[in-house]
Amino acid sequence: MRFCYKTLAACAALSLTAIPAFAADYDPPIYVEEVPEYVPVEIGNGWYLRGDVGYDFARPLYNWVGPYKVDNNRWSGSIGVGYHFSEHIRGDITASYLGKDDLNGRIFGTDYEASHTVWSGMVNGYLDIATVVGITPYIGAGVGFTHSRHKISLDPSFLGTVDLADRQFNFAYSLMAGASYKVTDNVSIDAGYTFLHTPKMDYLDTERLEIREGQQQHLLKVGLRYDLW
Repeated sequence: MRFCYKTLAACAALSLTAIPAFAADYDPPIYVEEVPEYVPVEIGNGWYLRGDVGYDFARPLYNWVGPYKVDNNRWSGSIGVGYHFSEHIRGDITASYLGKDDLNGRIFGTDYEASHTVWSGMVNGYLDIATVVGITPYIGAGVGFTHSRHKISLDPSFLGTVDLADRQFNFAYSLMAGASYKVTDNVSIDAGYTFLHTPKMDYLDTERLEIREGQQQHLLKVGLRYDLW
């Protein structure tokens, strides 16, 4: 019986010495907080590029009837960048070439030439009203400036060539209406009308031979918008 007690005591001692060894080999469970789902950022989301061509149906600045050569370039072109603020509100910044008028002839033995070129820079806002069968009508308005260059060249035989040039920067505003049609997820065709008014622009009225103030343009435009999604 004494042998059994001694054996049990020895086993118990071995068990107690083995517990720290097993405890050292045991790793407690690791709890990891849930990582939020990664959402990639869309570079350029909401931004778009645009390009347009147009034709001006307003009365030309040079409209002289007589033995003079008049060339009125009524075509225009513009480029711009814009942003969709919401589903119905967007805005853009545009730079445009608005055409050129040329006049040349001979009067009282003197050859002369005249030209008038106009550019513009505008900040525009639009309201996209609704989309029906893929067509989205809109209205808009803009403010900015026009840059005009008026040049007159005279060639009297007793003086030689005389060049007179005038450059102007003037406040301008515009009103727009039109509609767009989405061809793909990124590309839309845009067609519309723009009324552009520069109240303080000086120009030569070739019919009355006097300097007048204010110019209006009535542009029919068509172009493309590319969304940078």
